[in-house]
Amino acid sequence: MLFFASGVGAQTPAAVFPPPDYVSLESATDQFLKKNLAVQAARLEVGVAEAERVGARLSPRPGLTVSAENLRLSGETPANRLHEYGLTVAQPIELGNRKALRTEVAEKTIAVSEARLTEVLRRQLFDLKRTYYESVLARVLLGIEQENRDNFEGLVKFNTARFEEGYIAEGELLKVRLERTKFDFAVANAELAFRKAKIRLLELIAEPDFERAARIEVNNQLQAPKLELNLAALKESALANRADVKVAEAELSLAESTIKLERSRAKGEVTPYAGYKRVGVDNTVLAGVTVPLPFGNRNQTGIARAEAEQKVAQTNVSLARNRALAEVDAAYRAYEAAREQVSAYEAGLLKQADESREIQLGAYQEGAAELITLIDAQRTRTEVRANYYRAIFDYYTSIFQLEVATGTDIKI
Repeated sequence: MLFFASGVGAQTPAAVFPPPDYVSLESATDQFLKKNLAVQAARLEVGVAEAERVGARLSPRPGLTVSAENLRLSGETPANRLHEYGLTVAQPIELGNRKALRTEVAEKTIAVSEARLTEVLRRQLFDLKRTYYESVLARVLLGIEQENRDNFEGLVKFNTARFEEGYIAEGELLKVRLERTKFDFAVANAELAFRKAKIRLLELIAEPDFERAARIEVNNQLQAPKLELNLAALKESALANRADVKVAEAELSLAESTIKLERSRAKGEVTPYAGYKRVGVDNTVLAGVTVPLPFGNRNQTGIARAEAEQKVAQTNVSLARNRALAEVDAAYRAYEAAREQVSAYEAGLLKQADESREIQLGAYQEGAAELITLIDAQRTRTEVRANYYRAIFDYYTSIFQLEVATGTDIKI
């Protein structure tokens, strides 16, 4: 910051730095819901299902029959007393309340598609949240490496002054400079990891300008939230709200309605008809009705298929509920483990690592400790801090997994 401040003072008044391009989890979620391609595809599937509703409400089309009979080829009977011309209109009437059942099947097909859309949203939102906090974690780890580099930069200056005053040999100064170079590499790797995490985030929110990854900043903090979750309540919520459970239940309801529709198709249609007929020189009318006979194909195949699909759907409901309970339990155990790890670090490990490093630094500056001892203390402090923030990230991830497993939002 001092470097940039001095640079600003040296610039002309016209020089203006662009403001930081901050991306919050809320803004990323808004853009994700609008642009994510997987979500858009799932929404289009709902639109396809809604098209079934249009066809379900339509009645069978009427038929028009035009006929000419007894057209004479030979014989003594005059043609005007022999030939017949007819015009008949027939309208099939579906039996078994089929139109209402077809509409019911269409509505339940839409319900299945909507439940699948909810499932896609839940799982995609989990990926978004996890990726966002991966970016936050990468930013924090980058900050740790930059701090380490700055600390060793101060140590290089300290040893340079000691070397110039003749208190240490040149070899000792070279060792410190070498360690300083290693931290440069660590910072470069951390910057690369941060950039990659932001690119993955931009991909999820369907941002085509991946160069923006160099400019954006994620402004959430890695602080362990204080939560008290109840496993029994989470399991009840999963059975009531989880997306794939709702999909399985919607598919079972659809299968039950499909059986009723297939059974109604076995009853066939009644087709009344009426028309005009000219016989020779006489004009006549005709009327009648065609009724199905209870023989032959009565849609036995469709009924058997629908009954088999119902059994499959019943099994899938049991499977989905069992899977939901198992995933809730697994996510809850991960939540407990991550919470305990975070508590252990906050209870003393972080402070102990800081104190150890400060003690070794003071001892080294006084000439009472070797450089390797200070480096070990610095590395230990870095590992402890990095692992602490990784534990917080795991804590967040377990909460997001619980949201997917239960189908509900958990306030953090």
